[in-house]
Amino acid sequence: MTSTIKKSKLALALTAAAFSAFATAAPLDQSEKDVQGFFSVDTQQAYNLYADSADQNLVWYVPKVGQIALSGASTSAPKPRFSVYSRAPWTGIFAGQNLVHFGGAFNTSGDRGALLKLESEAQAQGFRVAPAQAAKVTTKFLLTDLVVGNDGRIDTHCDTEEWTGPNGTVLIPVCKALNNQGEWVNTDFLSKFRAATPRGNSTVSTYIPFQATSMPDWDFTIQEWMETGSNWDANIQAVAEWELTTVKKVRVARINIDWSRTFEQASTFFAIHNNACLEVEIGTFFKRLLDNQNGESGITVEYLQADGSYAKEPTSEEHFIQTVEAVRKEMRDELFNEMRDYGQSQIGDVNREATAMYTLRANYEKLVFKRNETRYVSWNPGSSVTNAATNMNIQCVRGGFGTQVTWDMDDAACRNIAGQ
Repeated sequence: MTSTIKKSKLALALTAAAFSAFATAAPLDQSEKDVQGFFSVDTQQAYNLYADSADQNLVWYVPKVGQIALSGASTSAPKPRFSVYSRAPWTGIFAGQNLVHFGGAFNTSGDRGALLKLESEAQAQGFRVAPAQAAKVTTKFLLTDLVVGNDGRIDTHCDTEEWTGPNGTVLIPVCKALNNQGEWVNTDFLSKFRAATPRGNSTVSTYIPFQATSMPDWDFTIQEWMETGSNWDANIQAVAEWELTTVKKVRVARINIDWSRTFEQASTFFAIHNNACLEVEIGTFFKRLLDNQNGESGITVEYLQADGSYAKEPTSEEHFIQTVEAVRKEMRDELFNEMRDYGQSQIGDVNREATAMYTLRANYEKLVFKRNETRYVSWNPGSSVTNAATNMNIQCVRGGFGTQVTWDMDDAACRNIAGQ
């Protein structure tokens, strides 16, 4: 009776450890727990959402869409942090050709209306939300609205231009791609781009200042966009690519050991290998035991599930391999004696690279007194890098090119972005 009580307490302790997982809060890998389904379709389209490793009421978010930063977003005339003008340089490669200079700051939090909706939906279900922490972020501009063929490739062609520079003549590759309007557009949109991305760990809810200069021949197109407040997304887009560190829960498995049967199977396995096995062969032995294809293994395994119950099947092949490794570490020294061979030569330096070998251990205690035993093994799968992207839109901005840039408050969608 006392033994049963102790086992129950141990199982409860391990289960609690498995689902608290980590003392420090961090986003859980989405394969561990998917919280997207708690939120509306609109919110799911606007954010990547992650459960927390320790706090079941905390949800981390990464915006899928960012916007031009606004000052005074709650006022009747928000001011976008954006400027744009054109100028033809006097010297250099593009001397005499109009280049568009634009810059400002992106707000990676997403539009204010979507964030207010996320917070409202979370609060209604007892959650609170916070922006995830990123280890690294890179920002780039890229072309959009291109034709993709049946082979999954865009339609492009490339030529070369001959330029004479201080080091002589060089050939410059010039590529064009077909867009959905049937126009061939230059794939090099920017001649210069610089973004002041955060260094080290930072929140995904931040401002990213940027400055950019276009290639020639974009001035009329961009002026048209600025006259109407059009979304630049239909042609070009800025993307912030985040690297997040996500974690997985501690894994727990329950193993039932028939010591007599296990030693019998170990004896058979070692006899095949002349009673001395290498480390890799020990791993093979435990893998065969836990695989239990014939149902006669001395060790049977049950895997802890998310609801606290145990099941006989692992959730994946990776889960099975991790269990094999955990059981190997747990039981190896009780089944086998380790020996080392340094391969020392009679001449020259001593070889300090050891080869581990194993033979059967005469474990009288297990064989005589503990014929059957139940244990719990646990392990931490560790953390991994998860990539998430925030597509940053330039839209709702009007004017520029010598006039003040304003936010288009006549457009309902633009008012919603400002949270009005």
